[in-house]
Amino acid sequence: MSHSILYPHAEFDRFPQLLEEFGAAIIDAVIAAEEADFAWDSRFAERDMGSRRVRIIGYFRCRYLVATCLVDGQRRVRALLKLRRFDHLAEAEAAFLDGGG
Repeated sequence: MSHSILYPHAEFDRFPQLLEEFGAAIIDAVIAAEEADFAWDSRFAERDMGSRRVRIIGYFRCRYLVATCLVDGQRRVRALLKLRRFDHLAEAEAAFLDGGG
């Protein structure tokens, strides 16, 4: 009997479309070059931390992420200050709430 795990935030994951668009040969390079944007676009919750810092929780490449980002006055991401990845939502939520991103 096989078990499948349904991740509630999988619809936020743009990775399948990116893989189709760019191909397996270069997808890692594309993501590395634009990591802050992909993390920001994957967010489903955010918290203002002051000084234009925002902590986010998101879902990308079949994993949860918690990150601290620097944004500009129009709330566009400018830098990724810290990024952690998690296999489980509960771990990511704890890091998001406790400052682990």
